[in-house]
Amino acid sequence: MVFSRAGNKLKTKWRCTSGPRKGRVVSNAKDCDAPIDQAKRAQMKKTRKTKSKQAARKSAKTKRVNPASKLLSMLNKMRKASVTSGGKVQKAYKQPKSSLKGTIGTKKTVKPKK
Repeated sequence: MVFSRAGNKLKTKWRCTSGPRKGRVVSNAKDCDAPIDQAKRAQMKKTRKTKSKQAARKSAKTKRVNPASKLLSMLNKMRKASVTSGGKVQKAYKQPKSSLKGTIGTKKTVKPKK
């Protein structure tokens, strides 16, 4: 099970572990074993080839700007961390190390100019 975005709402979907769609995310688990429509497959290959750069730019902007996308990535990272660690819950977000470490709260004496 993985989280997916539909508009500004989150949905749960399934990642296929077997069948002709192994590794693909589908809305229903039973779709993993459904037969593939070859005409649709060929058309989608053409579309991806021509629109890939345009789609990449659009999705990058969405992931950067849309709050639902930010939440989605955090949820999927948390889920992945708990699955790969054998059920142990780990932190999905690590705070960045502060470059001002040790400077906060210290006094600095400034000599007046003569």
